[in-house]
Amino acid sequence: MVLFNNKNKIMKKNLLLLGAISLFAINSSAQITIDLVKDINPTASSYPESFTEYNGKFYFTASDGTNGYELWVSDGTEAGTQMLKDIHTTGNSSPQDFTVCNGKLFFSATDGTNGYELWVTNGTAEGTQMIKDINSTGSSIPNNLTEYNGKLYFRANDGTNGTEVWVSNGTPEGTQMIKDINTAGSSFPRNFTEYDGKLYFIATDGTNGYELWVTNGTTGGTNMVKDINITGSSSPEYLTEYNGKLYFRADDGTNGAELWVSNGTPEGTQMIKDINVTGNSYPSQFTEYDGKLYFSANNGTDGNELWVTNGTTAGTHLVKDINPGASDSDAGSYSGFVSLNGKLYFEAFHDDYGWELWETDGTSEGTKIVIDLNPGTNGQGIIYPTLYNGEIYFIAEDNTNGFELWSTNGTAAGTHKRMPDIAPNSDPLGEFSRFLVFNDALYFGANYTGVGQELYVLKDASVSIIEQANLVKFDIFPNPSYDKVTITTEKNTSFTLLDLTGKVLKTFDVNQQGEISISELASGIYL
Repeated sequence: MVLFNNKNKIMKKNLLLLGAISLFAINSSAQITIDLVKDINPTASSYPESFTEYNGKFYFTASDGTNGYELWVSDGTEAGTQMLKDIHTTGNSSPQDFTVCNGKLFFSATDGTNGYELWVTNGTAEGTQMIKDINSTGSSIPNNLTEYNGKLYFRANDGTNGTEVWVSNGTPEGTQMIKDINTAGSSFPRNFTEYDGKLYFIATDGTNGYELWVTNGTTGGTNMVKDINITGSSSPEYLTEYNGKLYFRADDGTNGAELWVSNGTPEGTQMIKDINVTGNSYPSQFTEYDGKLYFSANNGTDGNELWVTNGTTAGTHLVKDINPGASDSDAGSYSGFVSLNGKLYFEAFHDDYGWELWETDGTSEGTKIVIDLNPGTNGQGIIYPTLYNGEIYFIAEDNTNGFELWSTNGTAAGTHKRMPDIAPNSDPLGEFSRFLVFNDALYFGANYTGVGQELYVLKDASVSIIEQANLVKFDIFPNPSYDKVTITTEKNTSFTLLDLTGKVLKTFDVNQQGEISISELASGIYL
């Protein structure tokens, strides 16, 4: 990277030549491309969503404007992006809850006749079928699909026993209710989480309220772990395995919604700490990092802030009051946490910055804002953070064109908008945008044309270029310089000069040595 100052002189912005590494391979932004995969709905938005990789391709829901919201498949190319099957020929089948289990892809959908039922596909139109009409008088609405021990577990309503826990091996006869937990109604099981060889979940038997339950896949092995709140519902949430135990939040009816842990036994299911002694701390978004468990909680004094535990009472404490006083920072409460390069990243609110990107190394002094993308406003947060190629990609706004695509390597200098403000509409990445990393590329929904939300792909070729660059030694001088620079290489090498928007300004070949004129360029930073 080079900086052209207002005296038309050049200085190296960062001395990162490192001998054998190419200058242009250092900054990956020079290698990033964003392309439309396919305009699925040429007259409006196709709204691609629920991306799920399966058997070398990825599957999702989209509408082509003719067949409604149906099941689509893509290999990442325009020709290979097609509707797999028109499940509901007169409307929307709206497939959702895609889950890979035992070599097949399960999901919920409606064919317009049998209501929302359990479906499966092997990747072909012929192999895309309803497994069983669980509720013959309406919709069984299967959801919370979870793979466990080679079978699919989920909740469904057969129209007789209410919403209960079910299991399927992919065949009609192998799709059965495991147990009628609430014989007088629905147990509404949810949050299925595998731990220590069993499947834990939340449910109500109609007598003890919503409590922690467990199953080994049999009727006899499906039981309540502990009646945590004997006068009502403890309502466990955020079941998370950490350090050989199961952590969650629950309300025992006395201490409010607090941090709990279980080893799967009644006596081993206990509150770790009453974080808010005057009410509810509402711990949420548990994430393991550097051997500890981080989460958001409210101690009743500092607001909803960043906390950490090592599983002991003494080791459970506030990391930092990010938004000082009783005001909430809601650290990680909505988009969760992402670990990168030895630090933990999350969104948080501060009265001076609004919703912005923050980082922590686990210490109070090491918990700080990374960058204020939208200075002087209340920013709208960091949405759907996703790791791709050594960076965190996310949706955010800088008060120019609404929600757009950004990425960061964890530094302010390394935080970039990945598409200039060229979209004819505001919010080119909106609420329907999700990310999928597939075959070394990042797929997502966006509206960069004004026609509608469609399927796009971002590719970063920097890794392969760096691998090639290691074979080519080169140097650039003088530094600082003006008017022209000289590049020497050990063999014929191609170079490209770009501005920060990614616009190619010139390309040239250098055979061992060559002079490149920069006198016509305006002041600024170039790649």
